[in-house]
Amino acid sequence: MNWHYPEELPVVARRGEIMQAMRDHDVIVVVSETGSGKTTQLPKMVTEVLQEIYADKMGLIGVTQPRRIAAVSVARRVAEELRQPLGGLVGYQVRFDEKRSAATRIKFMTDGILLAETQGDRDLKHYDAIVLDEAHERSLNIDFLLGYLKELRRRRPALKIIISSATLDAGAFADFFTEPDQEVPILVAEGRTYPVEECFLPPYEDEDLAQHVARACDWLSEEDGQGDVLVFLPGEKEIRECADALVGRNYYRTEILPLFARLSMGDQQRVFAPGNLRRIILATNVAETSLTIPRISSVVDSGTARVSRWSPARGVQRLQVEPVSQASARQRKGRCGRVKEGICVRLYDELDLAERPEFTDPEIRRSSLAGVILRMISLGLPEIESFPLIDAPAPKAVAEGYRTLRDVGAITKDKRLTEAGKHMARMPIDPRLARMLMEAQHQRCIAELLPVIAALESSDPRERPAEKQKEADAAHARWKHPQSDFFSLLRLWFDVQRFQEKGKWRRNALRKYCNEAFLSMRRVMEWGNVHDELFDLLKRELRWEMPAARLGHESGDGEWQSLYDAFHRSLLAGVPRQFGLWDVQEKIYRSAAGGQFAIFPGSGLFSAKRYDWVLAMEIVETTRLWARRLARLDPAWVEQVAGHLCTRRYGHGYWDEKQGAVYAKETVLCGGLVVVKDRPVHLGRIDPAAAREVFIRDGILGGGIRAGCAALDRLKELREEVQVMECKLRQPDRLWSEEQVYEFFAAKIPESMCTAKAFHQWRGDHEQTLMPSLADVIWDQGLLDDLQDFPDNLTHGEEEYSVYYAMSPGARDDGVTIGVHIDQLRDFPDHLLEWGVIGHLAERVEFLVRNLPKDLRKACQPIADFVDDFVDLHADAPHTQSLQRALTAHVQKRLRYAVEENVIDLAALPPELQVKCWVCDDEGEEILLGTDLRQMRESLQPLLKKRLEEHANDEWQCSGATCWPLEQIPERVESTGGYAYPALVDEGKSVGVRAFHCSAQAEQSHRAGCVRLLMLAQTDQVAYLQKKFPLGLAARVELSRMGAGGTTMEDLIRLSAEGALGARLPRTGDDFLALATKVKGDWFVAATAVGKVLDLLVSEIPQLRDWCARQASSRYLAAVADDINEQLDWLMRRQFCWHTGFSMLSEYPRYLRAIRMRIDRLDSLPIAKDLEKMDRVRDLWEPWFDAWHRDPQNPVLWSMGWMLEEYRISLFAPGVPVKGTISEKKLRQMWEGMQ
Repeated sequence: MNWHYPEELPVVARRGEIMQAMRDHDVIVVVSETGSGKTTQLPKMVTEVLQEIYADKMGLIGVTQPRRIAAVSVARRVAEELRQPLGGLVGYQVRFDEKRSAATRIKFMTDGILLAETQGDRDLKHYDAIVLDEAHERSLNIDFLLGYLKELRRRRPALKIIISSATLDAGAFADFFTEPDQEVPILVAEGRTYPVEECFLPPYEDEDLAQHVARACDWLSEEDGQGDVLVFLPGEKEIRECADALVGRNYYRTEILPLFARLSMGDQQRVFAPGNLRRIILATNVAETSLTIPRISSVVDSGTARVSRWSPARGVQRLQVEPVSQASARQRKGRCGRVKEGICVRLYDELDLAERPEFTDPEIRRSSLAGVILRMISLGLPEIESFPLIDAPAPKAVAEGYRTLRDVGAITKDKRLTEAGKHMARMPIDPRLARMLMEAQHQRCIAELLPVIAALESSDPRERPAEKQKEADAAHARWKHPQSDFFSLLRLWFDVQRFQEKGKWRRNALRKYCNEAFLSMRRVMEWGNVHDELFDLLKRELRWEMPAARLGHESGDGEWQSLYDAFHRSLLAGVPRQFGLWDVQEKIYRSAAGGQFAIFPGSGLFSAKRYDWVLAMEIVETTRLWARRLARLDPAWVEQVAGHLCTRRYGHGYWDEKQGAVYAKETVLCGGLVVVKDRPVHLGRIDPAAAREVFIRDGILGGGIRAGCAALDRLKELREEVQVMECKLRQPDRLWSEEQVYEFFAAKIPESMCTAKAFHQWRGDHEQTLMPSLADVIWDQGLLDDLQDFPDNLTHGEEEYSVYYAMSPGARDDGVTIGVHIDQLRDFPDHLLEWGVIGHLAERVEFLVRNLPKDLRKACQPIADFVDDFVDLHADAPHTQSLQRALTAHVQKRLRYAVEENVIDLAALPPELQVKCWVCDDEGEEILLGTDLRQMRESLQPLLKKRLEEHANDEWQCSGATCWPLEQIPERVESTGGYAYPALVDEGKSVGVRAFHCSAQAEQSHRAGCVRLLMLAQTDQVAYLQKKFPLGLAARVELSRMGAGGTTMEDLIRLSAEGALGARLPRTGDDFLALATKVKGDWFVAATAVGKVLDLLVSEIPQLRDWCARQASSRYLAAVADDINEQLDWLMRRQFCWHTGFSMLSEYPRYLRAIRMRIDRLDSLPIAKDLEKMDRVRDLWEPWFDAWHRDPQNPVLWSMGWMLEEYRISLFAPGVPVKGTISEKKLRQMWEGMQ
């Protein structure tokens, strides 16, 4: 066969040396820069050597590439060089695509494909040689394959292993495979390059990267205005910023082109197809080794790259801008100088380059190791700590890898595969994604989740060109879901599925739609391929049922929402620690994995409603910690799918009376975040001993058991009994021992019992054993002897009074209270309240003695002995005098001279030592509580009077009579609580009888009743007076205006009837009949007397009112006028005729004459004398007048008014006779009596 080795390739010049090394050694390392031809020529050399060794029995030669595109393109190139059809001698296998046959001997593939083959062919028996190309990239797959091949050499020592590297760190590969008896040769093939000038251009102070790059490009444009420039930048953001800066430079015939991984295929192809214009290409580090860009003459090296690093401590992927290694810097420099002499401008100084690490960290030191560890366990390989690796991963990274696998349930604590882990290991995806699929199978949403998993395994098909960002965002908005980025992906999936029929894409329609919707057609199709591959694997290998999706392109919001919980629970199962809670204070999400994160602006949840809980598929650190691909989360899901990661805390147990069991509040935490708060759980299942104790303390002792129980009833009785004892002693909790009661029941109740149901079932046969006695509930029985001095009742004469005790500091009934029925209050002895009970006497007496003035207190020293003497003397003696008097007498014995009783100040006793009186009604309800019996009796006077009347009226009250109702109506009768006064009552058309508590009220009522009976008996007299009442014309006219509210003819007739009856009213029926017969002819005489008074009033009153009005503005007489006006108000009050009565109305002429005389004397006597007398009158008048004004219907006050009228006459009208004897002293005594 003609192997056709192109002579212009540098590696071909070393062909003989390389092939001889292959014959002599099983492992060799070939180092050659990119472009030297090693990728295409080494597989041919290996094939040629193996044909020499194995001839027709030669197996496969496996050639690995880091990327699919490289594997396919290199296979095609080698096939062309050998003039063989692709798929014949030379073939390839990449994900979703392969071209090979039985004749294939050179098989190009991705390193992932070779790794997958190790699961089915652990010894790689189909291969006689393995070529690991681009080994310098040190990806995770490459490092794992290197370790695997080293292990495999022990079983297959003849397997040829060729390691190809583009950098000078190949010595590590040789050292790794070197054995004591066999060295690994390193063969270096120099690249074919022109000289490259290296320039260092450090930044100015405060110069940003875009300005710095522009300065470098300006300099290069001056040096070589025709050559293309490749600028290495950290990421897309920096590329866009530099592009904006360079476009404004307006370089001659120059175009600015970006190059990064997410760039659309069309834009990428512009870089590889140079036109007539000079190009400045702004690229990420993808242009270092993976891609060969034609026509590059100059390089601008920013010296930085965005490196992905996994932080095992924080569980986040960090995308940090870091300085590149020296090896990367050389790679960047090597991108120019291939077509002519080149220039490499480094945007940092030479010292900085020298101090950088020589090589880039391998991916195994920067990535999560969960997938590698799972694959190793499933292959039965040694643990990763002892597995041969060129660079051992950090212990933290290893620990994190194991933790991730435990989190998703792939391994046990002792690092063994679980059943779930075995399934996960068979899936060619990240273990976390595999766990999601397994949960989706359980949640019955596998058809909906599989497209999302495929999307997570693929590149995002959505494109966002820099010049059309707004248009792209608007186009992508159609798939946006307000609660979930994953539902957004699923909506996109269902959308593009419209362009697939029977498993094949309608390419033209899809291409048109992708252009309109800003999608990458290639990535959409890759996404579909990943989905189909996973679908086939799950159905074929794992034998899962794969039902059709319940959702689709036309599904409504309700259908999407119905699947929301199950779908996202499945996602959470794979990343059970990647969720967060919104911190209102800090305005950021707190992560369950520790730390804080914000929602990435590219997420659909960034500008949507903020949710308290979110699930984050990726947490990446760039300028800050960002969460990408999120969804609203229900925290309850965490416990459902990741209960093994949750910790549980339990509050104190409590008795739930409704449930009849002991519960505790459970708080479930995951990663420090509370996902379930205060959930009631049955404590008996968690801590039976603690639950039993709570059951006894709160359920039994606390009265929490609802159903009746004799033992609990007995316990309640004992508790109440002991509480009363403790109140008496004023020593709360001194007698009752909760612990002793607990010990009693704990000794009786079975160990496992903690529910009411179990207790009631058990106690049926054990009720008697649970009956406690007083000795079982108190701890000091000696205190019971003191209780005899705290009686429950006090007796005085024939009356008995209940005694109550309370120990409630600050409460109004704190201390000793004596209960008194309202009817007992009048005769209750005051001294009984002072003495109280003997049990408190010593304490009360000691306080009173210590409160004495100093000289008296000293005389009572020692006070303890003094108190004991007093208590011994009076403890058992009958109390016939007050405590104040008895204690004063005892003090006098010490002093031997008289002491005033008021030095003993009972009011100074603290509230708890003051004995209270509690007054109750017939139903036992409180009426009043106090310590001053006199004040209590006064405040209860209305009630006492009312009760007195009620008791008396039970015997005397009647109504509806038109003749004398009873044989006799006495003036006074004795009733409960005092004396009552029976009297007739005027009912209008009839009369009745009623008892009054007040004699004055009874007198007025009886007067009205007698008059009404006479009017009923002698209607002819009433009719006559109604027609011919002897009243002057002026009086008749003014009658309706006479007095406050006017005067009625009815009142005048009643007054006439009273005048006919005379001063002494009858009390028996016989007396009334006799008197009625006698006075029949006296009606008109009495009416005439009334008429004369009214005629006088109608002429005199207006004149007096006019005089008073004229003096209103007088400096001296205004006060006199006011005084006379008040006197007239009293005389002419409402219904003055009837209320005044017949006998007092006849005195009105005398009163008016006295007023007139007072006015007349003002003209002849000094005004000062009148004012002096008026002051004497008003000193008595004003309090009475105010009282009458407030209660004008109270007849008790009327007698004082008439007495004051006589007093006025005696002072102001010496010429007018005074009725009876009158004096200021007499009036004061009368007023005090009324009060």
